[in-house]
Amino acid sequence: MLKELLIHVFLFLNRLVFGFFKLFQQKNKIVFLCDFGDNARFVMRELQGRGFEEIYVLKSGKCKDNFADLGLATGHVLDFRVSHVGAYLKGLYHLATGRKILVDNYFAVLSATPFRDNVECIQLWHAAGAIKKFALQDPSIAFRSPAAVKRFEKVYGRMTKAVVGSDEMEPIFEAAFGMRSEQFLRFGIPRTDFYFNQSEEILVQNEIFRLYPQLTGKKVILYAPTFRDQQLNEQTIPLDFTGIMKSLGEDFALVIKLHPAVAHSIGEISHPAIVSVANDVSISKLLFVTDYLISDYSSIPFEFALLGKPQIFYPYDLEAYELERGFWTDYEQLVPGPVVSNDDELVNILLNHVFEKAQIEAFSAVWNAYSDGHASEKLAEYLMK
Repeated sequence: MLKELLIHVFLFLNRLVFGFFKLFQQKNKIVFLCDFGDNARFVMRELQGRGFEEIYVLKSGKCKDNFADLGLATGHVLDFRVSHVGAYLKGLYHLATGRKILVDNYFAVLSATPFRDNVECIQLWHAAGAIKKFALQDPSIAFRSPAAVKRFEKVYGRMTKAVVGSDEMEPIFEAAFGMRSEQFLRFGIPRTDFYFNQSEEILVQNEIFRLYPQLTGKKVILYAPTFRDQQLNEQTIPLDFTGIMKSLGEDFALVIKLHPAVAHSIGEISHPAIVSVANDVSISKLLFVTDYLISDYSSIPFEFALLGKPQIFYPYDLEAYELERGFWTDYEQLVPGPVVSNDDELVNILLNHVFEKAQIEAFSAVWNAYSDGHASEKLAEYLMK
């Protein structure tokens, strides 16, 4: 009860401040509210290429991208945290006076920001596809208070549009956000443009091999699990990484990349062919040097499918996770690769290369239907109308 009261008071104050800032003149500016930022940076770069400079970025505490390389004007990137009062208030001002607002996650503050009628609030969701349920379909919502549920509905009700990469995401967003068919922008996922740029691929591969020379000349396995709600500070993973690499032999190298929501990496492992990378290393760059992806419930497989490379799924806590989070469809029917339940099965799949390329291609054709290398271009053109 106390927590809900504090949230109510905080959001009430936000609504008052936002209402005051709405009295100011509206400006032709585009505001990005980011937890992740990877899609946003591709769109911003495209906007800049078209000569549009009125771009503002509100970075939450979760956002690890500082966008420094984009050369945005001084004061256009703000640390949107209450602990940074001045920047936070400026952020509310930009939200209240902008014409286009793009968000890449759930932001509670949106429940206190009734935008002007001519404002578009566009959900630039951080995932290209979805295995686990989220938003209004998250099973945990059943245990939240009526006030919390009402707040969730207000937040999702602020969204006037959502960018999708496939028709498959539309019913998911309809259920998760309460959206309708006419609200979808079928442009593709901006960050997937990266995988269509061959010159970028070569540069990135060279960069990663410079950072991690032990990967050079090896068959690179990337292990990229999703987060668990109770393990956001440090994730416990029951795989015997050293034993797996011993069984695979010297031809292989293993890269471990935890979900960006997890505060810490698992640290160094004393094996010359195992690399644990920090949170600030781009997963998109790592995919360019990856020969085999191992994941569980993450959305990374949806975009990795664009590269047509093998994937293995190791959902070591499948039953518990499905009970806690829920899936949109049958897990084993959805994923584009073999599902293993122990380390020995994983090693066997890798050594015998038990994959079906046609399965991966079919999966990508469905889930990446609109992601054709021009997603950022299409969205930027829409934003500048």
